[in-house]
Amino acid sequence: MSSYKNKDYHEIDGKDSFVLPGFVSGHTHLYSTFARGMNSSFNPENFMDILKQLWWKLDYFLDEDDIYFSALMGGLDQLKCGTTTLFDHHASKLVKKSLEKIRKALIDDLNIRAILAFETSDRFNVMDAINENSNFIKNNHNDKVSGLFGMHASISLSDSSLKEIKDNLGNEGIHIHVAESIMDEEDSLIKYGMRVVERLDKFGLINDKSLLVHCTHIDDFEMDIIKKRNATIAINVTSNLNNAVGISNVKKFLDKGIRVIAGNDGLIQSQAFEYLNIFYLGHLKEKSPTGFSLDNVLTIINNTYDYINMLLGTKLGSISVNSEADLLLVDYNNYSTVNENNVFGHIFYGTFPCFKPRVVIASGNVLIENYKIEKNELNQLYIEALSQAEKLWDRIKKEGENIEFKY
Repeated sequence: MSSYKNKDYHEIDGKDSFVLPGFVSGHTHLYSTFARGMNSSFNPENFMDILKQLWWKLDYFLDEDDIYFSALMGGLDQLKCGTTTLFDHHASKLVKKSLEKIRKALIDDLNIRAILAFETSDRFNVMDAINENSNFIKNNHNDKVSGLFGMHASISLSDSSLKEIKDNLGNEGIHIHVAESIMDEEDSLIKYGMRVVERLDKFGLINDKSLLVHCTHIDDFEMDIIKKRNATIAINVTSNLNNAVGISNVKKFLDKGIRVIAGNDGLIQSQAFEYLNIFYLGHLKEKSPTGFSLDNVLTIINNTYDYINMLLGTKLGSISVNSEADLLLVDYNNYSTVNENNVFGHIFYGTFPCFKPRVVIASGNVLIENYKIEKNELNQLYIEALSQAEKLWDRIKKEGENIEFKY
C-alpha cells in the first residue's frame, strides 16, 4: 500500500517486486492505432497490397484529431505495458504540424519521452514532409523529445527525393524502413541497379544517428555498410511474422558488431512480448535451440538504451544515482533462487510472458499505480477516442474504395 508521507515524498511498497528501467520501443506507428477492429476490404497477395489496402488508406483519411487521439491512445496502451519512451514513425495526408499533434499527446499529456519522425515519400508533397521533419528537429531537442528525419522506404522515394532530403538533412539521422519486404530490394535493383542500403549510402544518408528499420532482406554487403557508418538497425520480428515477409538475420547483425534495437512496428503494445519473439525466432532462424541466447536479447535491450541516451542526452536503462527515474515495478513471487547470475532469466521467463507492471514511473512522475492510470482525465478521453475512431472508419468506408495509389 502506498501512502503520502509529506508533500515531497510518495512511498510505494516494492516488496515481492522487480524494479526495472522503463522500456523503450525502438520503432512504432501510433497512427495505426485506430486500425484495431476496423472492417475494411482486405485481401492482400503481397506486401505492397498490405500497404495499399490498409495502411495507406488509413493514413490518407486521418484528420488532426485522429492524429492526436491515435498517438494518445496508442502511447497509453504501450505505457500500460511498461514502455516509457517511443520512437514513432508517422504518416498522414495532413503533413504540416502533424508531429506537433503527436508531441502534445505523448510529451505534454502522457508525460513520456519520444523521438518523432514523419515518413517522407513521393506519396506526399516531398518538400512539405522535408520541412515537417526539419522544423520539428530544429524546435524540439531536450531530454524528453527529439526528432529523426523520417523517410518511408526506398520503394516510395525517387532519386530526386533522396537528393532533396540529403540537401536538407545536415548532420541529422534518418528513420526509414529498409528491405522490410523483398519487394523493396527488387524494386531498387530493377530501377537503380543497386540494393537498398547501397542506394541510401550513395546519397550520403546513413550516419551514426540513423535508424534503419527491419532490414529483413539485406545481404552481407549492406550489413558491412551499416557497420561502417555506425548506424542502428531496429528489428520488429512480430510484425514481420504478421506480414509474412521473413525473419531478419539478427544474430549475424550482432556478430558483425551492428547496434540492434527492438521496436514493435505499431502491431503490439508489449515490448516484453517482442523480446520473447526475438528470442524464440532467433532459435528458428539459427536452426538451433541454443543459437540465440538470453545474452543476445539483453544486448538488444541495452543497445536500445544506449541509442536513446545518445539522442536525448539521458541516462535511461539503469537504476543508479543521476539516472532518469523511468521505472517499473513488476510483481514477482519467486519459487527458485534469484541471484545476480540468473536474474534476467527470472525476468524473461517469469514476467515477460504476461508482463504488466503494477507501477509505471516516468521522469519521476507516477503515471500508473496499482495498475490504474493516475491521471483521471486520461481515462475520460477514451470516450472521445471511440468517437474519433468511428468517424474515421465511416470516412474510409464511404470514400476509401475510390482511392488509388500509384505504387
